[in-house]
Amino acid sequence: MIVALALLLAAVLSALTGPRWLGSLTRTVSPVLALSAWIGTVAGVFFLLGSAVVVLIWPDHAPAEGFVELAVRCLGSLQHAVQPWVGETAALAAAAVFVSATVRLTRLARRQIRTRSQVRNQHLDVLAIVARRETGPDPVMWLDHPLPLAYSIDGRPGYIVATAGLAERLDSEQQRAVLLHERAHLRGRHHRIVTICEILAAAFPRVPLFAAAPSAVRMLVELAADRAAAEGTSPEAVSAALSRVCGSGSDSPRPDWALGVFSESTSERLRQLEGASAPGARQRAGAFTAIATLPLLAPAALSVVALSAVSALACITFQT
Repeated sequence: MIVALALLLAAVLSALTGPRWLGSLTRTVSPVLALSAWIGTVAGVFFLLGSAVVVLIWPDHAPAEGFVELAVRCLGSLQHAVQPWVGETAALAAAAVFVSATVRLTRLARRQIRTRSQVRNQHLDVLAIVARRETGPDPVMWLDHPLPLAYSIDGRPGYIVATAGLAERLDSEQQRAVLLHERAHLRGRHHRIVTICEILAAAFPRVPLFAAAPSAVRMLVELAADRAAAEGTSPEAVSAALSRVCGSGSDSPRPDWALGVFSESTSERLRQLEGASAPGARQRAGAFTAIATLPLLAPAALSVVALSAVSALACITFQT
């Protein structure tokens, strides 16, 4: 039970404090690494909660139980003094809560995904009639419209929607930057990442980490796509494309569930591009590994330290 308590406390710490430290991390690392940190933290909460439930229903001593009980020896002694039915009740209650949350999340996810799929298919049917299709690995649907617009829609296959207005306002290099931006969304599966965050926020709106994830992740996928486009062209080309279109006061009526280059916080994206005077260096695999494991290891270590402090206090109290 002590191991389950440590895992549960770690999950709570991540869910409550995640937005704060992730916000600080976002300002100091690249958008791709920051995005990995958000994904790792969200996934880490579910991993820690699931592990806590598994430990509670484990038939014998769970793995690593001896190490944790050594760190919190007094609490471990109290656990063994507790009647067995207390642990069994806690295990059943935890399993019930976990199953209930899983059912709620699954129902909401199925409903939202089904609705978006229907709207996406209807959107594609209309574009098949009015747009000119440019074949390729990521098809581009060109609309004969003066409004400069570009956005991407995921699926099998995903595709890009662009208008003739881009050619009127942007030169060839800037147009290429816009299309590279949209291809980065498709190849990075950014739509699915944003959709998962939105589903979690809708299912658990009172959890700070899940509530903050959609807006933060949506911004980060735009910054990551900007970086990818800048590496394929130049930061100046991406900045010029954003400035010319967004600065002209034109609106981009893309679907809410699509991702587009002319969206989100343009000023912040321009500021990020100003710092990228040269194509960004490729991130090392070790950096991604560290970012992915940090959301698991840091809260777990803090929870063990906190339980150790409580255990020490319990020892002092019982000895006096």
